[in-house]
Amino acid sequence: MMRSNRSLRLLVLATAFVLSCAGTKDVGGGLWGMLGGVSGVSALSSAFGRNLRADATASQALGAAGIEAAQKGLYNSVAKLGGYSLEKGTDLQSVLKGMKLDTSAVNAVGSSLTKAGDEQGLDAAGMAGLKGIWEPIAKSVGK
Repeated sequence: MMRSNRSLRLLVLATAFVLSCAGTKDVGGGLWGMLGGVSGVSALSSAFGRNLRADATASQALGAAGIEAAQKGLYNSVAKLGGYSLEKGTDLQSVLKGMKLDTSAVNAVGSSLTKAGDEQGLDAAGMAGLKGIWEPIAKSVGK
C-alpha cells in the first residue's frame, strides 16, 4: 500500500509538471499568455502598425515597409518571450536597429507601442511587459 501511494504521488507530480510546461506557449509565457496567444498578439501587432501609420513622425521615419516590418517584429518579440524560437533578425530590435532613428522617431515608435497596449486593454503587468520589450530597444536604436 505504501509503495502504491508513493507511485501515485510521483505520477500526479510528473503529470502536473508536464501539463504546466506544455501550456507555456498557449497559456503562460508572460505577455504571450496575457494576450491570449496568437490572436491577442496579432491584435496588439495590428494596433501597433495602425498607430505607427497614424503618427506622422513614426510614419515618415519608418516608411510603409518599415512599419510592416516593425509590426511583424513586435509579434516575433512577444512570441520569442513566449517560448517560440525565431529566425535571427526577425524581432523588433533587429528590425529597428538598422533604421538610424533619431530621438523623436524612437519616442514616436515607443508611444505607438504604448498606445497599442492601452487599446488592447493590457493591465499594469502587461504594460510592464511591453516596457520590458521596448526599453532595451529604445536604448539600442536611438542616436
